[in-house]
Amino acid sequence: MGHSHLDAAWLWSFGVTMEVFHDTCETILGLMEKYQTFCFCQSSAQYYRWLEEEYPETFAKVKRRVKEGRWEIVGGTWVEPDGNLPSGESFVRQFLYGKRYFQERFGVDVKVAWFPDSFGYAWTLPQIMKKSGVEFFLTQKMLWNDTTVFPYYFFRWTAPDGSSIFAHQTVGTYDEAVEETRILEQVKLLNSRQQLDDLIVLFGKGDHGGGVTEDMIQRSLKFIQGNTPLKGRFSTSKEYFDILAKKTEGKNIPQINDELYFQFHRGTYTTQARVKKNNRRAECLLETAEKFSSLARKYGYAYPNEELKEAWEKLMLNQFHDVLPGSSIPEVYEDSEKCFESTFTALRSIVSDSLKTIAAKIDTSGDGISILVFNPLSWSRSDIIEVPLDELRGLEIYDEQGRLVPSQMIEDGKAIFIAEDVPPVGYKEYRAKPTGHERPSTSLSSEETEEEIRLENEFFVVRVDKESGLIKSTFDKNAGKEVLEDLGNRIQVFEDYPVRGRTCVNSRMDAAVFDAWEVFIYQQAEGVKYVELKKPAEVKLVENGPVRVRVLVKYYYAQEGRPDSTFVQEITLYDRIPLVNFRLHVDWHAEHRLAKVAFPLNVHSDFTAYEAPYGFIKRRNPLSPNATLAERAKYEVPGQKWIDHSGDDGSYGVSLLNDSKYGFDTANDTIRMTLLRSAGYPIQLRAAFGLTVDKAAEAELTDQGEHHIAYALYPHRFDLKGALTVRKAYEFNYPIVPLIEPAHEGNLPKAYSFVSVQPENVILTVIKKAEDSDDIILRFYETLGKDTNAVIRLADTPNSAKETDLLENETSEIPMQERIIQVPVSKHEIKTIKMIIPA
Repeated sequence: MGHSHLDAAWLWSFGVTMEVFHDTCETILGLMEKYQTFCFCQSSAQYYRWLEEEYPETFAKVKRRVKEGRWEIVGGTWVEPDGNLPSGESFVRQFLYGKRYFQERFGVDVKVAWFPDSFGYAWTLPQIMKKSGVEFFLTQKMLWNDTTVFPYYFFRWTAPDGSSIFAHQTVGTYDEAVEETRILEQVKLLNSRQQLDDLIVLFGKGDHGGGVTEDMIQRSLKFIQGNTPLKGRFSTSKEYFDILAKKTEGKNIPQINDELYFQFHRGTYTTQARVKKNNRRAECLLETAEKFSSLARKYGYAYPNEELKEAWEKLMLNQFHDVLPGSSIPEVYEDSEKCFESTFTALRSIVSDSLKTIAAKIDTSGDGISILVFNPLSWSRSDIIEVPLDELRGLEIYDEQGRLVPSQMIEDGKAIFIAEDVPPVGYKEYRAKPTGHERPSTSLSSEETEEEIRLENEFFVVRVDKESGLIKSTFDKNAGKEVLEDLGNRIQVFEDYPVRGRTCVNSRMDAAVFDAWEVFIYQQAEGVKYVELKKPAEVKLVENGPVRVRVLVKYYYAQEGRPDSTFVQEITLYDRIPLVNFRLHVDWHAEHRLAKVAFPLNVHSDFTAYEAPYGFIKRRNPLSPNATLAERAKYEVPGQKWIDHSGDDGSYGVSLLNDSKYGFDTANDTIRMTLLRSAGYPIQLRAAFGLTVDKAAEAELTDQGEHHIAYALYPHRFDLKGALTVRKAYEFNYPIVPLIEPAHEGNLPKAYSFVSVQPENVILTVIKKAEDSDDIILRFYETLGKDTNAVIRLADTPNSAKETDLLENETSEIPMQERIIQVPVSKHEIKTIKMIIPA
């Protein structure tokens, strides 16, 4: 089967890929004219969209070959994305928009998920694939493992919810050259390991396109014509999978109930911090924009279909497996930054306009200035609110019952207060009025001595050591427990020079070639070498108000021959918020260094949980005496908005929340989050593709300059299932949105919920207009691995409700009781409901 694995961007820009794809298509079309049985496959809806827009004649010829059955469309996704870093909803949209495009343009329902080159695969993907109508999954990347040989070529890959797909790790690569000796060797491997003798050979030039050469086809014809020991045929991947599924039916095919962790390229969870932060911001803002746009339709707002779809398409493009992981050249990230900025501008406008439409219908009459706070999440919550100071100068904040709410003036011309119990997917009004009362007291306090600064709220006492700037104690008042085993919030800066000698177990591919991809801190010649920042230039109490107390700690990191890097930490406690909050402002100028933040915990467990797309995974401490060799290889692992380290007895745990990070490790009860890397760009690799190498660019380093990182400790009683960690992480990433609204009458009350979902282990992530109608789509998932019954309460009674798959195809009717929908949800399950709402 002919194939050309074409990177959407890597050592070249998106614009170059558009041209290369056209050239590749023309090459393949020419070969198809000459060789009437030759078959070819290609993924990625984005490429076909570019072809359709820029080269319609070539697109028409491709379309004819697809209809003929010789040009196979595979993948079903918008691009071939990274397999760990996109959110669960991003993966859903990759398939939703990708498969819809292929169905609309080609009449093709893609059944083969095509992830040949992504850097590992989240355990939750089989469910997303299955509910997107995918039957088969293909990769070749696990051949690149650096510690253990991946055990199977064919297996059932099963997600935590039990969804299972037929998966194939190819015996060869995605760019074979049709060499008889190599093919014979691959057949022997396949037969010896799994007693199968049907081998697929994906042949053609890849990465930078080019596709198939004529001599490859001619060598293939020797197999087809029976001139070799093995009989060959041109085939599609779907046909191949169907044959293998039939031959293995009823047999004990191996099962993998786990992530497909890739033992290589572990630095891709961290490199290029800006694109990763933009990705998280865009994911959260898109869901928020869709929710409020959907709610505002009832009040006259025109749902911005095209704008939202365009924003998703831009996000999905930047989730390509050499862009989001950080392994591309500087021009790619310049283009990406511009792409995200235009996306943020559009989405902020959508959120603002939809909220103003809703606010115009709310009764905001009364004394003072109306401050409406909108909650995009599906449960009642309390959180910090920032509003512009100009309109509120000299005023105090009151809640809907007329009670004075503590507020505080801060820098940047803003005031802050805590909004309590804001209704689910709804809003609540506060009012700013002239002061006439004494300021209410809160649980916050601070105290400074020569040795330490002490911060306290109703939940914690935090003591910051002035000599080191580190947290020497975090005491949980409600549990009566010290959270830390040793000094916490340690910034550790490791030497991270590329070192030769770590190679793939199946090839001589050396990690040293992949500076941007790899973590080298455990390979340094003299052992692990790092500097821990504990000699601060400054430690001071900078805020001591009724809403928050805050300590600032400033460090310099010096590296010979480089400008100093600056780390400014803010350690904050808020009134009524059970988190220890941190903001880290870094001016980063290091070379071949990797920075982590570490918390040694007074909690013992061999396992730590990490968020995965629409789920989570527990991994064993790689230093445990019980760890297997494969578990020891997981010394740097992917996560998303949260990780949680809960004790073996289930009585206590600590979660670490973040707003933009994806790389973590846990060893011997110390949890660490990887902050930044300063690797070289892969400029020299351009030479392998005959591209010019800019010598000046070879000296450039990733992630130089300013970075702003937010994270928080969430100590809690009980284990993960009793702690509501998932909710806290969503609150940390989806802020309550304030809106100052003029006084007017309205039909909507001063506090209101449009949609809520119970119980606590079910989270509503999506409210959107259906793709093919004016119906409303709700998507939610079970977060903790418990069979449950989801109860959805609505402001309006729908005409009907139906369950759908992730592509919005109806699967079953759902009974209703006026404004309440109840639906069973299995452990770890993603559910989608389509509702017809009366006009």
